[in-house]
Amino acid sequence: MANDFEEFWSLFPRRVSKRTAQKAWDKETKQTAPEVILAGLRRQLPYLTSKDPQFIPHASTWINQARWEDEVQPIRSNTGRRTIADAARDFLSNDYRGDAFGVPSIGRH
Repeated sequence: MANDFEEFWSLFPRRVSKRTAQKAWDKETKQTAPEVILAGLRRQLPYLTSKDPQFIPHASTWINQARWEDEVQPIRSNTGRRTIADAARDFLSNDYRGDAFGVPSIGRH
């Protein structure tokens, strides 16, 4: 059973709060077979890993919400979308001028 959790932990793309995730795992695996949870995670890994890391739930949240039962979501490509990092890079490279954030420049004061 501990090996099952370690496998889950190694696969899960956002590994934070391991102790909390272990507690959630121990509680849930009393009701749900570890193989079922792991199979659900494997199905969802392509979608989870395609997301921005800040939008991937913590492992404990994923377990507590029985997310392995969710329908597999389509993978969304980030191409063509401007990210905050892109805007910040443009803003800094323009010597703090311009409209890198999509807001009209109000001039220098």
